[in-house]
Amino acid sequence: MRSKVLRLVGRAQKCIEADNGAALVLTAIFLIVLLGFSALVVDVGLLYVNRLALVNAVDAGALAGVQDLPYSPTLAERNAREYAIANGANRHGITTAVQNSSSEVRVFAFKDVDLYLARIFGYTRQRLTASATARVGSISAYVGVAPFGVVEQDFIYGEQYTLKFGPDTQPGHFRGNFGALSLGGRGASVYENNIKHGHQGRLAVGDWIDTEPGNISGPTARGVKYRMEECQHYPKCTWDTVVQGCSRQIIVPVIKNLEVNGRDSVQVVGFAAFFLEVTTRRGADSQVIGRFLRTVVPGELGDAGDYGLRGYKLVN
Repeated sequence: MRSKVLRLVGRAQKCIEADNGAALVLTAIFLIVLLGFSALVVDVGLLYVNRLALVNAVDAGALAGVQDLPYSPTLAERNAREYAIANGANRHGITTAVQNSSSEVRVFAFKDVDLYLARIFGYTRQRLTASATARVGSISAYVGVAPFGVVEQDFIYGEQYTLKFGPDTQPGHFRGNFGALSLGGRGASVYENNIKHGHQGRLAVGDWIDTEPGNISGPTARGVKYRMEECQHYPKCTWDTVVQGCSRQIIVPVIKNLEVNGRDSVQVVGFAAFFLEVTTRRGADSQVIGRFLRTVVPGELGDAGDYGLRGYKLVN
C-alpha cells in the first residue's frame, strides 16, 4: 500500500515539473510577443510623429516657394528650401525643383529615424520620405474683393491706375457710374464696409454684378482712409516693398466694360491687385488711385484672364 502511494506521489511530482516547464516556455513566448508589440507601438508611434512633421515641412516649403512663381523660379526654389528647413526638415535631405513651365514647385525630403525596441529584431533605423507640390495659376474666384471695377486692359507693373473716378476726373463718361460696385447689397454703408474689409462673398469669373452709381464721396474717403491707416508695418509699405497681406494691397474685379447707364450689371473677367496710394488731384475725396501689382495669393484656380494676380494651392 505504501509503495502504491509513493508511486502516485512520484507521478504527481513529474506532472508538476512538466507543467512548470510548459509554463516557462509559455512565459518566454509571451515575453517575446509582448516585446514585439512594444516595439510596434513605440517605434511605429515614433515613425508616425516624424513622418507627420516631415509632411508639414515639405508642405510649408512648397507653399512658400510657389508664391514666387512664375516670375522668379530661382527664388522659388530657395524659399521652398529655407521654409522646409525652418519647419523641421533636415537641410541635407531636401531637394526642390520648379517644373511644368514654372507653374509648380516640388519639395522632396527624407529623414533617417533611429529605432529603439525594434533593435531586438535587428531593425536599427528607418528612412522616411515626403514630397509636396504646389501649383500657381490664374485666380478664377476670390473672397474679399474691394468694390471697385477696373476695365480690362494691358496693365503695366508699378503704374498708377484710377480705381474709382471722381466727378472731375472723367466727367459724364460713365453716365452716373464712377467705378464703384454694389457687392452683397446696395447703399453707401455696404459700399463703405466693402472698402474697409473687402466683400466677404465669393466672386467668380463670369459673374454679373451691379454697379453702385453716384460719386459716393464720403464713404469712399472714409473707407480708403481706414485701409491706409490699417497698415501697421514699419517702415510703412510702399508699392514695391508691400508686405503680403497689408491692408493697402487690395484685390479688385476686372470687368468687361463700364459702358452702362445708372445702376446696371457688368461682367467679371478676372481679378487684379493694386496698392492704394494717396492722391492730391482734384476730386481726391472720391477718387481712388492704385499702383498695379503682380502678386500671388491663396485662391481658387481656374480659367481666367491673366491680370497679374495669381493663386496657389497644394496639388499633392
